[in-house]
Amino acid sequence: MPEFPEYGICILESHHKTGFLMPPSHYDFSEVMLILAGRGWVITGQTKHPVRKHDLLMISKGTSYYFEDGSEPIAMLCLCIRPPAALKEVMTPVLPTKFKMFRHPILAKDVSSHLRAIYFEQSQSRRWSGSVIIGQTLLLLSKLARRTEGEKPVELKSPSSGMESIIRVKDYIAKLESAFHEAETTESAASRLRISYRSLTHHFRDVTGMSRLKYIQQLRLQHAKHLLAESSDSVTSIAFACGFEDLSNFFRIFRATEGLTATQWREKHTAGRTHQKQTKNPQLSKRKEER
Repeated sequence: MPEFPEYGICILESHHKTGFLMPPSHYDFSEVMLILAGRGWVITGQTKHPVRKHDLLMISKGTSYYFEDGSEPIAMLCLCIRPPAALKEVMTPVLPTKFKMFRHPILAKDVSSHLRAIYFEQSQSRRWSGSVIIGQTLLLLSKLARRTEGEKPVELKSPSSGMESIIRVKDYIAKLESAFHEAETTESAASRLRISYRSLTHHFRDVTGMSRLKYIQQLRLQHAKHLLAESSDSVTSIAFACGFEDLSNFFRIFRATEGLTATQWREKHTAGRTHQKQTKNPQLSKRKEER
């Protein structure tokens, strides 16, 4: 059993020896596992799931499971999460609610970076280590939680270079929904994804039906309209928050798309709510008119 610090998160290694037999087990904490080496199976209920290097497993609290090793004993990293009362409200929404397995090379690499950061910080025992570990764990869990909502994990047996490029692009597109405000050129994105500029632009258009620039503009404008309608922030601040470095470019694109300036759009879409607030308190409205 792991030894939990006061913040309820720890990471440990598990290396199976040849001939290791694991009895069915269940725990009062959640787990995220990354298979580091070996092959075998994880058994949940009556289902036997094959596992191998780079597979990711999400195991919810109380799930009964056990491993069977194949010809190569399994080695893994286990992130164990038992949030204390002070963290339950923020962690519960992203904790696994059932067993889930992912075989996704890009996701595995992303999760690996968080696990490394947690593992390193756990070994340092600095006064801020708990804060870093909590933050890294929440980021990791939120990424896995998004994967479980309506997206079927991609499983590959022997991915071709072309299929690998498509997976990278699809993963990139999914992440853009929360990263559209970041300044990144197509060239640097392709370099970061380790695919060619041509592959990125070609697969991007195949998946979304539009160019990368158009898609990002659409996401930025959608968020800009949300901020214009729901906040009192200035148009300049909103343009910046949405990723428009050039304010005049934001004005031009917004008007070309909506047929109104950002200010006109805001006035039109907030006028109805302002009227509703006033009519809810007729005495207040009357006093304002008398002034």
